[in-house]
Amino acid sequence: MARGTRYYVQWGGEERVVEVRSTKAGTEVVVDGTSYLTDVTAVENSDLLNLLVDGQSATYAARFENGAAMLSFHDREVRVPIEDERGRMARLAMGGSRAGGGGDAEVKSVMPGVVKEVLVGPDESVSSGQPLLILEAMKMENEIRSPREGTVGTIHVEAGQAVDKGAQLVTLAPTA
Repeated sequence: MARGTRYYVQWGGEERVVEVRSTKAGTEVVVDGTSYLTDVTAVENSDLLNLLVDGQSATYAARFENGAAMLSFHDREVRVPIEDERGRMARLAMGGSRAGGGGDAEVKSVMPGVVKEVLVGPDESVSSGQPLLILEAMKMENEIRSPREGTVGTIHVEAGQAVDKGAQLVTLAPTA
């Protein structure tokens, strides 16, 4: 079988090798040697995607920032570092390491809503996955979590404020 596009994905504290192939049956995704038949479709009138893997379905929003996919589910956001094979080879040839992300990180709203509560303050140290604020959208309260460890720089919103999709919520600086 022809080889597809290979990616190196950080998930659950481990690196996974993911290969995406087009086949007559559809899109095949091979994760660490295990093959899955998949299908991804856009949800009508939204920015959401629906992923079908071996009969299991998940709906999410996705955006890419600084070499990572930011996957937003109804109750959480997950940062998934991804590196393609060409980028990995170039980085290794230049003697680089993967432990980057030295700049500021902008946490943005993945959907329109109203800020219910801001849970952090300026100059506060936060860990990866720590809740930063509560955003109410579609009558549900969603915790917006930190994509990485860092220090809260600017808080761009306040409780009660309505925000659009893509609005800046919090700027995180790297931990010194």
